[in-house]
Amino acid sequence: MPQRLIIDMRCLQDPNYSERGIGNHARNLITHAPEPFIGLYDPKLPPLPVDMAARAAVLSPHAYLPGLSPGAVLLNPSPMSPDQHFLARLLYAPGITKAVCVHDFIPYDDQANYLTHPLNRLDYFAAMAWLKRYDLFFPNSEATAERLRGLYGPVRAHITGVALPPWAQGITPLQPRHILMVGGDDARKNPEVLARAHAASAILRRIPLVISGGCRAETVARLRAITRVELPGRVSDARMRALYAQALCVVTPSRAEGFSLPVIEAAAAGVPSIASDIAAHRALGVAAGERFAPEDTAGLAGILEALVHSPARRAEIVAAQADIWRPFSAQAIAASLWQALTPQAPAILRRKKPRIAMLTPLPPEKSGIASYSAATARALAPLAEVTLVSTEQACAIAHTSPEYDRVLSVLGNAPLHAQIHDLAVKWGSAVLCHDSRLLGLATRNGPKPAAAQASRELGRSVTPREIIAWARDERLREASFLAELARAARPLIFHSPQPVAEVAARFGVAAKHLPFALQREFAPRTAAARLRARAALGIAADEKLIISLGFITRNKGIPAALHALALLPGARLVLVGEPSEDTKTFEKLAAKLGLHARVAFGQSFVPERDYRDYLLAADCALQLREGLPGNISGTLQDCISAGLPTVASQDLAENIAAPGYVKTVSDRLDPLEITAALIERLNADDDTEAERLAYCAAHTMGRYAASLLALLELG
Repeated sequence: MPQRLIIDMRCLQDPNYSERGIGNHARNLITHAPEPFIGLYDPKLPPLPVDMAARAAVLSPHAYLPGLSPGAVLLNPSPMSPDQHFLARLLYAPGITKAVCVHDFIPYDDQANYLTHPLNRLDYFAAMAWLKRYDLFFPNSEATAERLRGLYGPVRAHITGVALPPWAQGITPLQPRHILMVGGDDARKNPEVLARAHAASAILRRIPLVISGGCRAETVARLRAITRVELPGRVSDARMRALYAQALCVVTPSRAEGFSLPVIEAAAAGVPSIASDIAAHRALGVAAGERFAPEDTAGLAGILEALVHSPARRAEIVAAQADIWRPFSAQAIAASLWQALTPQAPAILRRKKPRIAMLTPLPPEKSGIASYSAATARALAPLAEVTLVSTEQACAIAHTSPEYDRVLSVLGNAPLHAQIHDLAVKWGSAVLCHDSRLLGLATRNGPKPAAAQASRELGRSVTPREIIAWARDERLREASFLAELARAARPLIFHSPQPVAEVAARFGVAAKHLPFALQREFAPRTAAARLRARAALGIAADEKLIISLGFITRNKGIPAALHALALLPGARLVLVGEPSEDTKTFEKLAAKLGLHARVAFGQSFVPERDYRDYLLAADCALQLREGLPGNISGTLQDCISAGLPTVASQDLAENIAAPGYVKTVSDRLDPLEITAALIERLNADDDTEAERLAYCAAHTMGRYAASLLALLELG
């Protein structure tokens, strides 16, 4: 069922944002989300917290989300964290209401301290630019709202505040032990002013000073050079409760804040909140007598000494601040946002045809997938506006632009497809996978990363040595190397049913099956046409010719074919295709079997005219495949489309629903069985034309294109 709400959950994966303010705010909003939602996460970051991941109805590793409900809403709880380009496709989509939580612009206002590194500066200013794409803003305070309007003009803004963390509720105050600051060593948190105030007063020095939060070694040294201070670092929620319960007061000396959690946490704990005189603290109700200028050491020391001297003054402040936290309950903050987040009427886009970006190898690339994609694009043209993006042109523009209703990545099992594969995994797309496994693609950087990928898939340690063995003999292969695509593709489409079942069993993903279509059309096999083709190729009229089509590689069952030919006198075999690094080995085997004069190995990629002539000239074709089930073959379909009697591996034939004039042999590739099947097909006198026409009518590219659009939810 399509979802209407999308929440960017990546801030909960980033240790810099997952704790305290931003993380707690995001957690609270997610916990109280009013309907099932799609949660966006980044697989390159640490995992989402389990409880938060469980809140999402669907988790997506990218922002490619086809089929959203009308009036969909995107909520980004942390717009200034890195890599906001991640959301580009959604931020440009006209039918989506884009909402964002705004915490502060402190790095922009204090660039000398926060944006000194070029990469940090680039990330931050890019995030500021992306903010212009949002429709509705949820600043956490009036001070943040003012700064937002100052930078972006009269935007639609609704102030929410930030929720009191669950751990801060129900704290029972104990006998005061220490003065507490919560904040660590961020420069704007200004711990030095508190350390100096503590050091300047003999009264205060008798009371321990505790500053919690992560501190770098240089900050620790600097603070301890000023006064005696306890620095427990980042502490657990239980430890934080104890620190608040035993606090004489909580001091928040910040020079700048968007929203100040320690102020409301102190109030909820029944502890006086002493804070710097900045807009965020004034807005929360910290009275003038409880505030000090951020650099006023003497003023702060005086306020703190008064608390030590006068328990009555301390009690007075506690009473005055007792209700500060009440508007900031988790339920109230979440309700404030979700009630205000009413989407605008979605933009209605009326086009004659849907728009599809298709990333794929294309001719003149020497690839069966390239020619198949060209045929697919021609068939799609009457139904959709198709933009073809070749492997050389492939980049993220198509994935992130809502100009395209769908992005379709076409992949095979070779390094040629690496760029398109990696873009699909990162940015998301529909994926049409021509292979049932991607071992060849996985090993493009060597066996070691492929072994790591296989280990994750199989749940056991896989060694590089095993990967090398699998590459030599795919019958040994255990991993599919489809995990990344299964996670990212929307949807993942195969031409055979076996990988659909495997992806469901291994990864829990419902992939789709799209039966293979014919990419070439042939006229009937007349005697005159056959004689012309034989003459063009230099083949005698009475010669028994067997052809095997496609690249001459080790998984094509060529050793079995050669042994079968050795048992079949009076016939010649031509391997019509481009040689590979294995071809020399096959030539040596042919010589050893005494077949040198009866076997011809292709020397180059065959021109289209010669390819068609071979299909006309041949008496029989032999299309074999080694390895595990799930293979398809465009060349076998060409044999069928040409009406050529053929012997084929059972897996290949079944996966393309081959007609009766294709004789199947066991996938074990027994030479004796292959020889018997070839004899039968060479001597067959059956008329294949009626079956050929029926098969061609059922497997047209037009039907295929319509089915593909239906799987993309565009038909």
